[in-house]
Amino acid sequence: MNNSSAALLVASALPDLKAQELPAVDRVLDLLGIHIANLDSSPTAKTRLCISIAHDDAPVQAAKHDNQAENNATGEGATDAEFDLDARRWKLKPATFEKQKDRDDNSDKDTPRAPSPQSRPPSASISAPLVVPDALNSKSKEQDATDWTVHIPDSEHNRFLINTRWDKTELGPIKSWPLVLQLMVLKMLGDPRPANLYWGNSRIAIYNEAFAIIAHSRHPAMMGSTAEEAMPATWPFLKIMTQEVQDTKKAFHMPEFEMEVHKESGFLEEAWYDGVFSPILDCDGSFQGLYNSGYEITNSVLLHRYGRLTHQIAAVPDFHNTNVWTHIVEGCRSFERDVPMLLAYSADLVLSQRSEHCTLRLEGSLGINDQHEKTLRNVDLDDSAHPLAPAFRSSKALGHPIVLDTSNHALTQFRQQVEWRGWPEPSFQLVVMPIFTNGLITGFIVMGLNPRRPYDDDLKRLVNDIWRTATSVVSSSVNFDQAQEREKTLIKRLTQREQFIRKVAEITNVGIYSSSASDILTYANPKYHEIVDGTSETGNGHAFGLETFVLEEDQEKITNAIEKCKSERTNISISVRLKRKWTPPGSTTEQHYWVLNSIVPDIEDDKVQGVIGSLADIRHTMWALQLQKDSADAALESKKHLERFIDMTSHEMRNPLGATMQCADDILRLLGDNETSHTASPSREMFDSIRENAKTIAFCSAHQKTIADDILVVSKLSSSLLSLASAVCQPEMVAKQVVRMFQAEAANADIDLNLEIHKSYAMNWALCDASRIRQVLINLVSNSMKFTKGRNKRCIKVIIGSSNVTPPSHMSHLQWHPKESPVPVLKDDSNIFLTFQVEDTGKGLTPEEMSRLFNRFTQANASTSTTYGGSGLGLYISMQLAELQGGRIGLASKPDEGSTFGFYIKVKKTSATEEEERSIRRISDTVERQILEKGLRQLEILLVEDNKINAKVLSKQLRAKGHQVFVANHGGEALDYLKSTRYWKGGERPGKRLDVILMDWEMPVLNGIDCTKQIRQFEEQGLITEHLPIIVTSANARPEQIEVAVAAGADGFLSKPFTVTQVFEKIQQMDL
Repeated sequence: MNNSSAALLVASALPDLKAQELPAVDRVLDLLGIHIANLDSSPTAKTRLCISIAHDDAPVQAAKHDNQAENNATGEGATDAEFDLDARRWKLKPATFEKQKDRDDNSDKDTPRAPSPQSRPPSASISAPLVVPDALNSKSKEQDATDWTVHIPDSEHNRFLINTRWDKTELGPIKSWPLVLQLMVLKMLGDPRPANLYWGNSRIAIYNEAFAIIAHSRHPAMMGSTAEEAMPATWPFLKIMTQEVQDTKKAFHMPEFEMEVHKESGFLEEAWYDGVFSPILDCDGSFQGLYNSGYEITNSVLLHRYGRLTHQIAAVPDFHNTNVWTHIVEGCRSFERDVPMLLAYSADLVLSQRSEHCTLRLEGSLGINDQHEKTLRNVDLDDSAHPLAPAFRSSKALGHPIVLDTSNHALTQFRQQVEWRGWPEPSFQLVVMPIFTNGLITGFIVMGLNPRRPYDDDLKRLVNDIWRTATSVVSSSVNFDQAQEREKTLIKRLTQREQFIRKVAEITNVGIYSSSASDILTYANPKYHEIVDGTSETGNGHAFGLETFVLEEDQEKITNAIEKCKSERTNISISVRLKRKWTPPGSTTEQHYWVLNSIVPDIEDDKVQGVIGSLADIRHTMWALQLQKDSADAALESKKHLERFIDMTSHEMRNPLGATMQCADDILRLLGDNETSHTASPSREMFDSIRENAKTIAFCSAHQKTIADDILVVSKLSSSLLSLASAVCQPEMVAKQVVRMFQAEAANADIDLNLEIHKSYAMNWALCDASRIRQVLINLVSNSMKFTKGRNKRCIKVIIGSSNVTPPSHMSHLQWHPKESPVPVLKDDSNIFLTFQVEDTGKGLTPEEMSRLFNRFTQANASTSTTYGGSGLGLYISMQLAELQGGRIGLASKPDEGSTFGFYIKVKKTSATEEEERSIRRISDTVERQILEKGLRQLEILLVEDNKINAKVLSKQLRAKGHQVFVANHGGEALDYLKSTRYWKGGERPGKRLDVILMDWEMPVLNGIDCTKQIRQFEEQGLITEHLPIIVTSANARPEQIEVAVAAGADGFLSKPFTVTQVFEKIQQMDL
């Protein structure tokens, strides 16, 4: 357009137009010769357009526009135009447009347009064609006779093609196109199929009206644009394909490809095409472009797909394993586009004389989530609130499918809850199909239709085909069910017996099986597999597999039994063991399963077909029998041990008892002889004899007490009642005390007894139970003393040491017991192993004697001809005490060379406070010093003892030490005596003084425990004014009995028998 041309100025407002849509509008209007200028460029102003359409004889005022020369436009002589926002079409007021003048020769010098693909989005505001008067596109009579475009058929699309600004493309003005391009355009426009040209290396697009429908949103901007600009999404593929056609000069066939087609109504359809890209060559063979043509094959593709869908539903399913409704749903599952949603309901119809009631149950669905399915699971046709209930009733009444519009308000919520398949948009229609069988409603199918296909004849035919096919399949299912019922009725009587037997086999507690003549397992109930620890998957039809289940030692036994059963046709029962093991209750030892296998021959037509057998689990019975046998054997062995122990204990008790009686008789004889001899004074010889007899009596009594103590300790060990009382002590002092205890006895036996500190000893104070260490050392030293007496060389050495490892290196020559016990391990740096050894030059032991030395109730040698033996418990107790303290005991011995007993225990190195040192030093003082210190003053002692002999002996010994003793025969007398003392409230005179009460436990009238409780109660009531120390004495000295005495109020406890020295030790400890 030049300055001399006339123009019509048309102004209109597009309130919804976005700024990014201006280039697209500009491009379209530019192709029509309409140019845009922005009337208001202020930031807050809405977008408004100024449009000028050029024509002759009108003076115009210049207006600026991108990629366009200045244009003149005035309102003078212009015809207004309006844009209908509802119809989105341009409406021109009555006016005619003269033929547009030819573009200026300089137009080809204008900057060519090459808009990017983003500059023409599919959502451009102007989506409908402009209504342009025919006068604008009419041919001028003065047109050049050589203009080939006159041969183009007249149509709106063709006029658009001719008026496109080709001069701004690399093709140039349309009239100057080469002959080959002219011919191909004429061919394309005459092709009734969708066709287009991609010309030149830039692939400039030219297309006919049929292709414009396919192009949809890309039209009209695609006209004159490059393929890359017009179709950016598919350009990577088109680029390769078109280049291949150009290089090979061979056509490229696309037999079946899908495109989205928009109808003029805006409906987006699924469409399929068959297309060919053919090369266009010039006369010299040079490549000019591509000719793309195709034809629509949508009906063929869809009909083929519809046929496959119907075939899937029509295929007769296996009614044994598949529900008919599930079959229908699964048949539609893979056809997501044609069946975006599906509901399959079965109907439960209840008929009465007056009415019928129908409820539906959802059997399967597609496109329905679990939450939505819950609300659709059951439908009552009489429920008016359900969104589909009215449609169900209508289709049932009409007897054929009905179509529902999903835009209906009643289906809005239902449509929103469906997870539509196939396409992103929901279905526009739902079809409700009633399924009838024998004139009665059987169910319903609700199906969503393809949202990208119109509800045309083909889709109606598909709906009817699905309906009829589903009805036929459901009817076949019903017929099949009826046939099945008849078959079940016919065979029910025949199978009842078998079912009963199988049920018995399933619930029985016996394994039942059958095998063929070739030992193939043909049947086995679950209990059989449970017993043999097999599985049904690996049992039936496989070899019986005796080597798999039966213990090797019993395989020949069961094989012979089966062969005998089949050959002799007789019943056989045998007990065999399985490889499978189990652990009996209360045991940690596994045992093999025992089963009772009973087999009978399986005879049919007088021929042995195999065997039928049963397996009974008898492991508990066999275990009980074995346990009974073991218990009987153990009881018998225990009885033998007990008898031996009683014999041995009786022997050990009677031997010193006999010596005691003989010594007592000898003392009485000497005194009697002295009286009858009328001698003024006893001879020295008589005193020496009495003294010797008294020593023997004391020794025998101590021996008997040792035996009783050992039995008590073993009882505690067996009952796990023996506990440790750790305290800070000096292990060296403990060893010295034990050595001092035996010094007098060793001197009398001319035995050299010494204590040696090993170089490994590296501690002063330790946290341990000194009394248990002393007990073990006493056992070992007394044992060595017994076997060293009478030897030519008589030496006993007690060695104390320590070690950080086990066994200690300086004791590696010892054989440790028990041999199977684990080696102790130190877990704390403050812990250390304290070691003791007792070496002697005794007679030594043989290997056989060493093997039974640490057993209970066992002595190395039962002979007591020269020395008294023991309970047979001393070394056993020592071993148990060593283990209880985290250690072990060992022995090394050779006959006639002597023995070395050693043990080690785990202790904790520590240090003692000054108070503890003073206490330990005080306790370590000799008993004689204690008595000497206590003898500085006279004690007033109340002895409560019902045994007159014990009371007479003990009171005599206490008085001999210079103390005052008062004797009461039972608790009642003791309370009466207390009322005469100064401690009883309200006494008329000062009364007697009382320092301590020795209270026996078991007494008549009032026992010691109740008497002690009464005394403490009197003290609380104020009847006794001071606390009276009470020492309870009893032959029962178990921990729980000591606790009872302490709980009653006792200050101390002495176990019988005891000596006067022990009484003063206890008084010293009480610090009276």
